[in-house]
Amino acid sequence: MAIGAGIGAQLGIATESVVGTAVAVSRFYEFNSENIQYRKKTVDGMGLRAGGLLSRLQRRVETTFDGGGDFEIDLPTRGLGLLLSHAMGSVPSPVTVASGVYSYTFTLGDLFGRSLTCQVGAPQYGGTVTPKTLSGAKVASFELSVGNGEIAKGKFTIDGAGFTSSGSGANALATASYPLQGSVFHFAQGAITVDGTAVSNIKDFSVMVDNTLKVDRYNFNGIGSKSEQTLNGFRKVSGKVTAEFTDTTLYNKFLTDSAAALVLTFTGATIASTYKETLTITIPGVKFDSDTPNVSGPGVIDLDMSFTAYDDGTNPGVTVFYQSADAAL
Repeated sequence: MAIGAGIGAQLGIATESVVGTAVAVSRFYEFNSENIQYRKKTVDGMGLRAGGLLSRLQRRVETTFDGGGDFEIDLPTRGLGLLLSHAMGSVPSPVTVASGVYSYTFTLGDLFGRSLTCQVGAPQYGGTVTPKTLSGAKVASFELSVGNGEIAKGKFTIDGAGFTSSGSGANALATASYPLQGSVFHFAQGAITVDGTAVSNIKDFSVMVDNTLKVDRYNFNGIGSKSEQTLNGFRKVSGKVTAEFTDTTLYNKFLTDSAAALVLTFTGATIASTYKETLTITIPGVKFDSDTPNVSGPGVIDLDMSFTAYDDGTNPGVTVFYQSADAAL
């Protein structure tokens, strides 16, 4: 029996062998919040009849259903690779950097043919934990960010084909285990460059990737459930940085609509020898959409620089490099 509050909750994922067939979750993450939920479409038949003042109970039907929502985690230095793999749509093999040190390079790829089971354990007041299990799930979008003086965070929006709160088979509440003894990436570990030059006036950073999935593939013979989500357009990559107005470097990029390369690297604790836990986000071709410096009072001026990423014709649009003691995703 768990504690009957959010501190007794759990969240886990696992890669499915067959898309849409739930498996027991085995990778657990410490998380900050979640809103995974069952989603159903119901329709009330009109059915006009003499004396009928309300829609009739028997004419309400459920025509389609699925599940989804999002969850937020502090970006961990151990175990992050599996989640990044499903978010980016690539399955890189580990590169052995040194004894006990492994690296992974994630680029945007096709998510078709690969899905995950995601399960949240939600504690009741009395301590009974009710599972919420999504099957046939994919990461529809995600955001990696770090606020000023904060821990780096990941917000992952999940779309699932199936949802259940039953407690049998692969849908049963899994026993959570957290064997990965790691820390979290954070602001003090961060260093950012613009066009290869280190800058010291950027206060925060966020990048959001919309995987542009078609998530409404409802067809006959599906009994209300949907077919596997598919890519349905160009990936959309956008973000934002806040910069102190100490020079005109970013401002000129905005004025001239010229491209910039952004690279944010977190360098954590030593794993072995000189090799450290590392998370690097590389976006080689961005265009800034704002900001013009405005004076709103007697205080200092900051620039809120939103950006959109493009294919520069040479490099992957977004790359996430992850180095840790994880020998496998």
